[in-house]
Formats: sequence, structure tokens, C-alpha cells
Amino acid sequence: MNKNLNIEKTFALAIENHKNKNIQVAENLYKKILEINPKYAGVYYNLGIMYNDLEKHSESIDCYKKAIQIDPNYVQAHINLGIIFKDLGELQKSISCFEKSIDIQPNNTNAYNNLGLTFKKLNEHQKAQSSYEKAIQINPNNASAHTNLGIIFKELGKNQKAIDCYEKAIQINPNYANVYYNYGNILQELREMDKAKNCYKKLLNLDPAYKKGYSGYGNLLLKIGRHSEGLSYIGKGDGIIRFTQKGVEII
Repeated sequence: MNKNLNIEKTFALAIENHKNKNIQVAENLYKKILEINPKYAGVYYNLGIMYNDLEKHSESIDCYKKAIQIDPNYVQAHINLGIIFKDLGELQKSISCFEKSIDIQPNNTNAYNNLGLTFKKLNEHQKAQSSYEKAIQINPNNASAHTNLGIIFKELGKNQKAIDCYEKAIQINPNYANVYYNYGNILQELREMDKAKNCYKKLLNLDPAYKKGYSGYGNLLLKIGRHSEGLSYIGKGDGIIRFTQKGVEII
């Protein structure tokens, strides 16, 4: 009993240091727990999160796999492992992870949302759409899934459906930065410049580090003739400026 109590106290201390970004201290505490109990799945899971944040992807993958080996039904470990594989471009492995998590927990909206993102990377738009719609069916208040569904509709040329999705996402979460970028882009394409401008401004107020927002807003300013200001915003973003016979093109 005392041994288990000591482990739980150490685990709580490790989590506290992890949250406070005292990474070395947290890592040492997690490893100390594993010396006592090598089959503590939650420790491997937390180490997986830590290593992924440090971009130590191989170590993170190993930790998630160990957590799953100990507890095959560890849904979030399957999902996090799938996200790493998705980000590394190992898309079939990613799909397998998300589908496994859905087999264990069929109503996990996060798994369906990430599955949709993976299908989108494979340009399988119909499968992506179905995954997002399933995520929304499970949780109608998932702003991310509504936004991602809007992106798919935009790529399929269904602009009004895309706009409906973005507006729904904003209604659910007015502070969800990503939706304003995508909504601003489609409004800019439709030449609704005032509305698009408001979207980019809202985005940059919410997340000043969102570089694509500066590029999008800068592009809009160029189109309405505010060239100096537009180039300044593009310089803050990640857009590449190409000068052509038709003017300035942002790629």
C-alpha cells in the first residue's frame, strides 16, 4: 500500500513538473516510477507526450507503443500515435491507429476528426468528408470538425456549404483561430473584402503567431491597393512574393 501511494505521489509530482515545463525533472520522476513499476501505462503515455513536444518522434512512438502493449485498449495512446504517424507522413500507419481507437471506442469524435485529416492528406475527399460528418454526428459542438468539413467542401467547389460550416464553427467557438483563416480566404476569393478583412483581424488578435494569417491579410491589402501595408504584413507571414506581368502573386 505504501509503495503504491509513493508511486502515485511521484506521478502527481511528475505531472506537475511536466505542466510547468520542468522537463528534465519530470522525465527523471517518470523514469523513477518505471524502475518501481515497469508496467505503468500512464507513465509511458505522458513520456510520449513529452518527447513529441520535444520533437523526439522516435522516442515518443516507442513510449506510446509501450503504453499500448501494457494496455491494448488505451484509446488516447492509439490516437496520439496516429497523430505522430500522420505528421510524419506515414499515413497508412496513421489510419490503422485511428481505426483501432474507433474499434475500441466507436463514439470518439477526436479519432474521426483525425482520421478525416489523414484521408485529406491522401486526397480521399469523400472519406475525409464522411469522417468529419461522423465526428459532428457524435459531437455537434466540435468546432474543429466543422472547420475541417468546410475545408473539404471548399476543395470540392461547394463554397456555400463551406461558408455554412465556418459560420457554424464560429457560432460554437468564437475564439477558434483556425476557422477565421479559412473563412477569410474564401471570402477574399468571393471578393467580400470587408468581411474577409474582419476575419483576418480577428484571427491575428486571437493568435498573433499565426503566420498564414499575416500572409492572407497582406494578400487582401495588395488586392485593394494598399501595397506598402500589404507587403509589410506578408513580410511577417510565411508567404512568398512573386512579381509577374499581372502584378504580385502570393504563393
